[in-house]
Amino acid sequence: MKKISIFIINILVVLSPLFGCGNDGISSEEAENIAMEQFEKDVKEHNETAVKKINLNDVELLSKETNFSSSSKAWEITLNYKDWFKREDEVTNSIAQYSVNLDGEIIRNSNSF
Repeated sequence: MKKISIFIINILVVLSPLFGCGNDGISSEEAENIAMEQFEKDVKEHNETAVKKINLNDVELLSKETNFSSSSKAWEITLNYKDWFKREDEVTNSIAQYSVNLDGEIIRNSNSF
C-alpha cells in the first residue's frame, strides 16, 4: 500500500505543471497588487467624467476571489463592494475583474462602473 501511495504522489508531482498547479511566474499577491494599481487608475479615470463617483474605500479585494486559471495561465482577480454580501461565503457584488498573466501583464479586464 505504501508503494502505491508513493507511486501516486510521484505521478502527481510530475503531472502537476500540466494541470496548472505549478507556475514559474508571479505570485497571487503580486498579481493582486498589479490589478489594484490598474483598478485605481480605472476608477480615477471614471471619476473624472462620471456623475456617480466610486469611492475606493467602498471596494475591497478578497483573496479568496483570486484564482489561477490553468487554461489562460493567468491569475483571475475579482474586486467587490464591501458589505454587500447576501451571505458571508457568497459574493454577489463584483465591480471589476482582471486577468494577470505570469509575466505580470493584464491580459483581460472588465468592470461594472
